[in-house]
Amino acid sequence: MITDGHAYGRNILIEEMDPRALLNSGSVSPLSMVQGVEDGVDGVIFVGYHARIGSQDAILEHTWSDERVANLWINGELYGEIGLNAAVCGHFGVPVIMISGDQTACAESSALLGQIETVTVKQASGRMAAECLPPALAQEKIQEAAATAVMRLEQRAGPQTLSLATPVTMAIDFVQSEMADRAALLPGARRSGRRVEYIAPDILTIYSAFRAALALARI
Repeated sequence: MITDGHAYGRNILIEEMDPRALLNSGSVSPLSMVQGVEDGVDGVIFVGYHARIGSQDAILEHTWSDERVANLWINGELYGEIGLNAAVCGHFGVPVIMISGDQTACAESSALLGQIETVTVKQASGRMAAECLPPALAQEKIQEAAATAVMRLEQRAGPQTLSLATPVTMAIDFVQSEMADRAALLPGARRSGRRVEYIAPDILTIYSAFRAALALARI
């Protein structure tokens, strides 16, 4: 199962896929970047992920939308897309077993998820600058790490699932006050300045509330 999680989910050339694979394509899907994790998945691999917004030496660091989100906290801890999507996977008892990205994204995933396989395909020296591996070499390293991650999973030696204490709290700092004005229209939300807070019984509800708040905040 492959999920196209970038932008509107229409980036992967299905005609070039392995015939054994299925593709989740298009938007809006209920679980977005991890659509399909609820359907009998044993482990998840994140390919081409970015570090959370505000990270130093990280290519195109962002948390869903760099135009709207200045910071995101889940249960009082800073989260990016890596943690947010890993938590959704964890809700279904599925571990994230590998990630590829720049050195900062890989370090973020290791700090949050533990002994996960990581593939650093570029060394970022700023938001828009990096030393990049040639595509053929990057692909080879990703393939090797994925094989190792799957082997560890089969041997029950892979990372644990990300499990959050409940109820789950979320706080979003928006880039502009007008965005917070709009996001605060979400039923159940509480606002303080540019920050909008929300509490829910589980991460799935938080995930939906986060996406709804960002949709409302769009200017």
